Amino acid sequence: MYYLAKASCRRLLYHVVRIRLDSDEKAAYKLKSRQLSSAVFADGIILSYPKSGRTWVESMLSHLYTSRLGLPETRILDFQDDRTEFPELPYLFFTHDFAHATGGRWLIPKAGSRGHFHGTPTLFVVRHPIDTAVSMYFQQLRREQGIEEVGIYEFVSAHQGGLPTVIEFLNFWLEESSKIKRCKIVRYEDLSDDTFAAFRDVVRFFGFEFSDDEIRSAVDFADFGNMQKLEKSGQLSDWRFSEKAEGDVDKLKVRRGKVKGYTDYFDEEQVAALEAMVADNLNAQFGY
Repeated sequence: MYYLAKASCRRLLYHVVRIRLDSDEKAAYKLKSRQLSSAVFADGIILSYPKSGRTWVESMLSHLYTSRLGLPETRILDFQDDRTEFPELPYLFFTHDFAHATGGRWLIPKAGSRGHFHGTPTLFVVRHPIDTAVSMYFQQLRREQGIEEVGIYEFVSAHQGGLPTVIEFLNFWLEESSKIKRCKIVRYEDLSDDTFAAFRDVVRFFGFEFSDDEIRSAVDFADFGNMQKLEKSGQLSDWRFSEKAEGDVDKLKVRRGKVKGYTDYFDEEQVAALEAMVADNLNAQFGY
């Protein structure tokens, strides 16, 4: 009740001061209020920095339930909004927390309590931060525009949304995760190495009851090659994926998925500099 009351107070404050706020600040108040209530009442939280593999996990979870409900497998379920139509779905809250950015500014303030997360089982999906930053560059460049004049190394090494931002997010949430009653960290690299075993652990973590055959079917559906083929052909009618986009792979949501693919974009000196940034600044517990 404490966090529900807090969310109500925040909404009241938003209405009081909204005239003085610009569009980004208004969005921040709205999103923060939504996060408070969603995190408290959810059955589970899936937390990640953008471009870390969350959509992959979401697609596998979706397939488990579309198969059970007899829905088209290409329908990617929304585990919040679709519960109105299918109340048997678990309430899963997918969030990037303060990594949402609008107009080049943080949308959610970095400081402040995340106590509303602490009582809800949370899956923290992480990926090598250089791969994450490279993928973010291509999303901004090809899908969202706005950084046409910024080179890939400049973006990854120093731009907001690049490597320093990813490292800050990961370090913040690793420390915060120790305060969460039940939290599991899953690495993109481990999902890539043995998708079935890693995803089965995710299913078990949330207490979802699915057989190994059902889990394997979900893994096969969300296989990188299959998802990219479906996205290229426009069969994934969902806002999380691109419309039909043949020819330019970098415009796709399912772009490359290569572990340590960042080495393809930089020379040896640049790779060494970026890897040094990770070694010097990222918490070693991540194993990167």
